[in-house]
Amino acid sequence: EFQRMLNKYDNIQTFQLADTKELAEIEKQVADCNLLILSIHGEQNAEDEALQKLIKTKNTILVFFTSPYELDRYKISIENAQAVVLAQDNNPAAAKSAAQGIFGGIALKGKLQVSTARFPLNTGIETAKTRLAYNLPEEVGIRSEDLAGIETIAREGIKNRAYPGCQILIAKDGVVIYGKSFGKFEYGISSAVTDETVYDLASVTKATATLPAVMKLYDQKKMRLLDPLRKFIPETRGSNKAGITIQELLFHESGIVPFIPYYTSAIDETSFTGPLFGSKSEIYLAYYAGAWGRTDYRFRSDLISNQLSETFDMPVAKDMYASKKMHDVLLKDIIDTKLRRKGKYTYSCLNFMLLKEAVENISRQDLNTFVQENFYRKLGASTTTFQPIRYLSINDIPPTENDPFFRKQLVHGYVHDEGAALFGGISGNAGLFSNANDMAKIYQMWLNEGEYGGERFLSKETVRLFTTTKSSVSRRGLGFDKPDPQNPKASPCGKKTPSSVYGHTGFTGTCFWVDPENQLIYIFLSNRVYPSRTPNKLSSMEIRERIQDEIYSAFIK
Repeated sequence: EFQRMLNKYDNIQTFQLADTKELAEIEKQVADCNLLILSIHGEQNAEDEALQKLIKTKNTILVFFTSPYELDRYKISIENAQAVVLAQDNNPAAAKSAAQGIFGGIALKGKLQVSTARFPLNTGIETAKTRLAYNLPEEVGIRSEDLAGIETIAREGIKNRAYPGCQILIAKDGVVIYGKSFGKFEYGISSAVTDETVYDLASVTKATATLPAVMKLYDQKKMRLLDPLRKFIPETRGSNKAGITIQELLFHESGIVPFIPYYTSAIDETSFTGPLFGSKSEIYLAYYAGAWGRTDYRFRSDLISNQLSETFDMPVAKDMYASKKMHDVLLKDIIDTKLRRKGKYTYSCLNFMLLKEAVENISRQDLNTFVQENFYRKLGASTTTFQPIRYLSINDIPPTENDPFFRKQLVHGYVHDEGAALFGGISGNAGLFSNANDMAKIYQMWLNEGEYGGERFLSKETVRLFTTTKSSVSRRGLGFDKPDPQNPKASPCGKKTPSSVYGHTGFTGTCFWVDPENQLIYIFLSNRVYPSRTPNKLSSMEIRERIQDEIYSAFIK
């Protein structure tokens, strides 16, 4: 239980040893660790040379799930440790509390009730709460039984094949009060969804990767809302995209078209005769994205290969790689699109693809590296990443769609969105993967006005600006989606959601919503596009919205 709770805060390598003599066996494995957390659970052990040697060479926190009198048997080790935690009882409750106390999920205020080792009576250090805690809903004044309806709705969606499985997290007042997983990766015999399952976030990427990056650059005064694209993306100069501002992209008021068929540029037009799509026939056998397509085409040999190489190093799907030239072709396709009327709301993934280009040109890093270094690693969001199969086990990632037309495979471990896939899995509109627990750390940082874990990520002013500003012509915020109380049927949120809420939804069956008024975070993750994007029962059954209303019903009477 102690190790499980520690891993809520970061990706921590854990070992279980019978006694301190076995420490020598793991010495090489912990050689590169910057911090050791050693927990002592029995009263039969005492320190020895192996323990003393390890603590002298490593920053170490000693955690005792024992009587305080046991500390007398570890005097030298305690002397060299950076911190000592006395959990006292060797039970699950003490294990959870100790882990949360170490990481700042809860404040530590206890005092020794006896004198022991080098510590006199009433010794104790008080710490502050700086990270998410994990507790029952009663901790924040909500009855557990009042959230029971969430499971009913979640299982209704699985039963009706709206999605094979899902992950749901609720945090209130800095405490995760609900974190449950339901169903499986696929229908039938398949792996069960767990809290460690990592989902393709789809357009939630926009507000969880691209937007934080924009906020950081704004904070650093490297990007302003009224800056035109030509300032950051040289390829736009002389085009109809040159004067589009960062703000117009964030509001989706740039006039850019909603969509382009990204894959058409990758296809060799000379490899087939006739249209790419048509009526169902012997030629048009692949039903994909609402149309019948042919599969007797070839990809351009300078853009796509089935072999990884120095030229083809951008992963599109299994055994499918794009060249660096593919990026340039796609960017040109986006820039060459016709422009509609600026100032009118038209949701488009292309807006955030261009924002990603701006972020990368300013930072001189790819988007994944930038958000990892500036946010995710420091937050302990170890599953939040682009290109997940480079860093995570594919066994923790559910598949998305069976694509018979473009990738000609079940998409698994690679981004579902076609445009993001052709950008090598790192794009401003899609490509991010995560579990709900790690996402919550990012959103709690915003609720904390830019702080988390005792570290400042963004200024208060920047967080307030981006999370409160709303468009004058639509429901949208600066990069965020928001409720639409004037048009409830079109609103992405439940009917009981306050207008101050901000968040985003994702095509693969995901969403997050942050409520600053009620200090609330709600996250829903699924792979609703498995095995096909149609029909969209998640949307027609209003699963996400109904769960959100259940949450508000639980504490607003």
